[in-house]
Amino acid sequence: MQLAYELIAAIFPIFAAILVGAALKRYLIKGSDIWAGIDRLTYYLLLPSLLIVEIYRADFSSGNAGTAVGVTLAATLGMSAALLLLRPLITRDTPLFTSIFQGSVRYNSYVLLAVADALYGAEGLALAIVFVAVMVIATNMLGVVVLSAFSGGKSSLTRIINGIVKNPIIIAAGAGAILNVSNIHVPLPIENTAALFKTAALPLSLLSVGAGLRFILSKKAIWAITLATTIKLAILPLITGICLHLAGVDGMVLAMGVFYAGMPCAGNAYILARQLNGDPDAMASIITLETLLSAFSIAIIAGILSIN
Repeated sequence: MQLAYELIAAIFPIFAAILVGAALKRYLIKGSDIWAGIDRLTYYLLLPSLLIVEIYRADFSSGNAGTAVGVTLAATLGMSAALLLLRPLITRDTPLFTSIFQGSVRYNSYVLLAVADALYGAEGLALAIVFVAVMVIATNMLGVVVLSAFSGGKSSLTRIINGIVKNPIIIAAGAGAILNVSNIHVPLPIENTAALFKTAALPLSLLSVGAGLRFILSKKAIWAITLATTIKLAILPLITGICLHLAGVDGMVLAMGVFYAGMPCAGNAYILARQLNGDPDAMASIITLETLLSAFSIAIIAGILSIN
């Protein structure tokens, strides 16, 4: 009972902040341009500040984070391959399939970082950032390639590469890694300034997640929404956990891989679906349902991992 209470106490603020963001967007701060500005502030300044500071300060001399990230990536790619092979059986509606695909293999890094910080503190946050730095490249490429192939959207390889190279999350993670391994000493005033910005990253990002939720349910695609949600919140984390265990990964590193796999789909999947002729209504429904249900699935995963 005490364990359950502690898990709820750690996870509840994350999803409370998401619901507060949804309420603010609906009742108080209704302007889409305001939330777009908050998104840009978080994406280009606050989250990069967090990544640089935490990676710069992190100690990666021990543990098997590299193995865990590799296994987690392999599990995600395996699920992607399975979905592509089974596409004719899943649906012949190719735009709808792209939403099922994104909803099954993409994740929300904001929620992952918040969960890692709440459950494991600075050490867990640094580890989660390693997952984000690698997986954000793979999952964004998967989403763009599948949408371009199956929905009629047009996106060149050059555009994909430019998007990755210019991604502020990837740039910040790389800068933090360089500072970490090169033993470059960052002057304390500069480090503290970046640390000041990073403190606002997680609260504002969670509010943005809530503001970005679209409370609609595409009735014609209810089965597809159910399928994607089941894969993302239950099947993929289970497969990932088994693979990590078989690879000899345990403890917090195993937990982070499982948590990554069980994160809800990222909100920018909706933007991608709209830009590349996917099924944006189904995508919005998947993102919203996964985000809301992940409050329970993440608590269950945390409880199982804590017991074991």
